[in-house]
Amino acid sequence: MAPPKEAQTLPQMTTMIAESIRIGHAAIISGDGLEISFGSRILHIDGNRLNVANTVPFGLISAFAKSKKFVVQVDLLQILSDKVESDGKNFIFHATKVDSISDTRGDERFNFSSEENVRCELVNPEDEETILTKPVLDMSASGFSLRTGASSTLFKPGRNIGMVKIMIGEKLYSESESEAVYRRRFMDENGKMHQQVGLKFITAKKNDKTKQA
Repeated sequence: MAPPKEAQTLPQMTTMIAESIRIGHAAIISGDGLEISFGSRILHIDGNRLNVANTVPFGLISAFAKSKKFVVQVDLLQILSDKVESDGKNFIFHATKVDSISDTRGDERFNFSSEENVRCELVNPEDEETILTKPVLDMSASGFSLRTGASSTLFKPGRNIGMVKIMIGEKLYSESESEAVYRRRFMDENGKMHQQVGLKFITAKKNDKTKQA
């Protein structure tokens, strides 16, 4: 990933988008006119133009559209845009910059099917006793995101979460000390509020016996 202070050319952005995102990929869209984000999915990609499913409730469309800055987040990738259009049903975002939350160029990303039951297990860092289990939304070689309750204050950015196990079904995929890097309230396509929390791996250790990802 190019250093954040350097301007990205259109070919650089389109290459990053093409290499990192697939059609049907889950995404979270947000605008600075609202304090919440919305779970969505990628429908079509044309260079730096992303056609994304419109999952914003009707009553919030106006405030969302009036935003001056937009973000389409896919895994640990943030696609920034200052312009959004509509094709009559869904959104078209014009990418102006692409950032990697993990700051890792060419980060391998793992795609899981809904049948694989991917989750993480960790000890609550506040009481250092309770075992928590959270669904994993997406994962790359350097980190992952999980879903938690909309009012949770557990995963504050910068907080060391301790050892986290990534489980696929009943098998251990990896375990690593992790640190929270972002959290974002979002509304899923059924209108239910959650938080998406992004964590980066610290000294990740992959279980060689598990090759499902």
